[in-house]
Amino acid sequence: MFRRISNFAVACAMVLTLGLTTAFAATKTTTIRVTGMKCNQCSSSVAKALKATAGVQEAEVSFEKGQVVITYDDEKVTEAKLREVINSTGFKVAE
Repeated sequence: MFRRISNFAVACAMVLTLGLTTAFAATKTTTIRVTGMKCNQCSSSVAKALKATAGVQEAEVSFEKGQVVITYDDEKVTEAKLREVINSTGFKVAE
């Protein structure tokens, strides 16, 4: 009987720990200025590259405004990595 109760307690503790870990995962949003985009196809290629990056939840790219608004999980990807991904598409992150 005691063994069942302790196994149940351990299982509950593990579930609570897992739940708290995911609850504290931080979702961030950042806006990055990008130069060189001239059309919808340019913005589509940047969006496609960003969305293929682990941790990116959403990427809204506007060639008219020359910017990207990215929502991402900062435990899976950094802003520096997002900038690298944008630069790898042939467009440049404006400093």
